[in-house]
Amino acid sequence: MLAAYLPVRPATHSRTREATARSNKWHLWLAVFCVVLLEQVTSGAAHAGWPERSVKIVVTFPPGSANDAAARVFAASLSNKWGKPVVVENKPGAEGTLGAASVVSGRDDHTLLYTVADSVSVAPSLVDNLPYDPDHDLKPISSTTSIVLTLAVSNALAANSIDELIAIIRANPGKFTWTSGPSLPRYVFASFLRRNDLQMTFLGYRDAAQPQADLGEGRIQVLVTSLTASAAPVQMGKARYLAVLNPTRAAALPDLKTARELGHPELEIDGLGGIFGSNTIPETTRSQIEKDVAAVCAMRDVREKLEAGGHNVLDGSADQLRAGIKMQRQWLAEITRIVDIRNAQ
Repeated sequence: MLAAYLPVRPATHSRTREATARSNKWHLWLAVFCVVLLEQVTSGAAHAGWPERSVKIVVTFPPGSANDAAARVFAASLSNKWGKPVVVENKPGAEGTLGAASVVSGRDDHTLLYTVADSVSVAPSLVDNLPYDPDHDLKPISSTTSIVLTLAVSNALAANSIDELIAIIRANPGKFTWTSGPSLPRYVFASFLRRNDLQMTFLGYRDAAQPQADLGEGRIQVLVTSLTASAAPVQMGKARYLAVLNPTRAAALPDLKTARELGHPELEIDGLGGIFGSNTIPETTRSQIEKDVAAVCAMRDVREKLEAGGHNVLDGSADQLRAGIKMQRQWLAEITRIVDIRNAQ
């Protein structure tokens, strides 16, 4: 009976447990939020601090070449912009695939690739067992320049136009000799000969400087290559240009018409070059590099230096580089229906 008169204590233990559970759950959510926020801040800080050390640009051309010279112009300007050394390492050979493979296998976000679009558009058709997937392992970051490509003829030929050149070759089947720069220039001119039912002899060279001398001396009659690799005999008055082969005229030769303007779009080709990176480079870093390269492309002194070196300067965007690769693949698909690119003559 005494129990009936004792005061009833409220059920505080259950309410305390509920409050504790709510408090623990709140602290858990707070901890998760802090972790996520910390990751975002850390990621942003890391991006803001790139590059953290020196940057290496692998160039798929030999020292002294026009594209090597352009890469060094960009390296110097980007070094000034980033406040870190930007060094150039030359790895030519195998249609640009040696340099590209080294960048892919290195998986380093401070190593970039400077090459032409051929390395991803043409190389898969030429190199067996390519050690990388050009569409997956390499990411286009920035367009840089389009090297000016020209059709030059020796003074030994009395040709002052492409049509006159066709007429002379047709009247002398197999009598004349031609050569070109590697990859697309060779395939484009070989298909041009086939389209027009022309016969010339192709002469290959290991020394990139020798064709200029031979053109000037008349040992070869046609040279299809970069402006810088054909300029010497033209400047000495021993050869002349018939056309620029790029889609647009050359800044260094504004009065020289393009092959398309002259009625021969089958000779059109673009020496598009740019900067690529491995797919391990974060998108935020690639975007920063793209923005910085575009800023370099817009610098007046840089443009003047590159144009004087036989380049047309591009806008520095990844979209322009991707579009150029797509166009080259379309050209290649058409060319391979006409000539065997592994034995283009």
